Amino acid sequence: MYSCVALRIASVLALVSLSGCALNFLSEQRESWRDATERACFAQKLVVPSYFQRPAREVEGKGTCGIEKPLKVNAFERGIVAVTGGDVLLGCMMTQTMERWIREGVQPAAQARFGMPVTEILTMGTYACRSRNNRHGEKLSEHAFANAFDVAGFRLADGRTIRVKTDWRRGDPASQAFLRETLISACGYFTTVLGPGSNRLHEDHIHIDLARHNARGTSRYCRPQLQPPGPTPLDPNAGIPMATLLQTPPPPAPANMQQRTFTYRWDDNLGAPDSLAPNPGEQILQGQPPSPPPASGPYSPPASIPLSYAP
Repeated sequence: MYSCVALRIASVLALVSLSGCALNFLSEQRESWRDATERACFAQKLVVPSYFQRPAREVEGKGTCGIEKPLKVNAFERGIVAVTGGDVLLGCMMTQTMERWIREGVQPAAQARFGMPVTEILTMGTYACRSRNNRHGEKLSEHAFANAFDVAGFRLADGRTIRVKTDWRRGDPASQAFLRETLISACGYFTTVLGPGSNRLHEDHIHIDLARHNARGTSRYCRPQLQPPGPTPLDPNAGIPMATLLQTPPPPAPANMQQRTFTYRWDDNLGAPDSLAPNPGEQILQGQPPSPPPASGPYSPPASIPLSYAP
């Protein structure tokens, strides 16, 4: 009899606990800056709607999840850089910032390391109404507001694929350096950047978002903190930042998206075994001292972030 009573009490406590978590998830208020920022972005025409970035209906998720004026994005750079699977949901500011990062950070690094541009960005997700780490009671992730993008890798013009999961630690030197350069440059554009070495949940992708970590939106989280990789044989100006080396114009945009093929498939297993945790200093490459990035992409020194933080 006593065991039955104890079991019932435990069940009630469990239900109360779960209810509290659910209430915490649903009771959050959507910050006013989110909708205001999106409206200003469209008003200033920072993103001009096109076939590749089309306005979509308002997304109203559970609680405060959602976005007032989302975009369906299937490519960046006027169709030159496709998005895996196409039609991912992003906010206006996130779309505009990704355009700048790809143009000013990713493409120059690809040209310097491989002599060719990136033609596709592989994603593990954008909009998802969930909490950080998918844990009850945690604050909502920036994914819940279409204000985040998980980069799984990149496809080059020759069809070669550079993946975070396999090439960050075990790829050839050019691939490892390229991925590190993309993360370093992302820290100058996004307020949160988390990649392999930040925690075990980001061993297979680079998370980027435009969260506000302080009232003015000037604080940044960027992990791991890396030194720029050294120059390569493709770099005729050793010591000059990779972001200044883009000489070859990008290829023309395709007439339509049917000209592309999407063969990459991702899974939603975002975790990684503890055995993949990095050794101290493992992710840092030796190279030239850091140089100032171009004015178009200001780089602020990344702030420290607890290893348990995972949007």
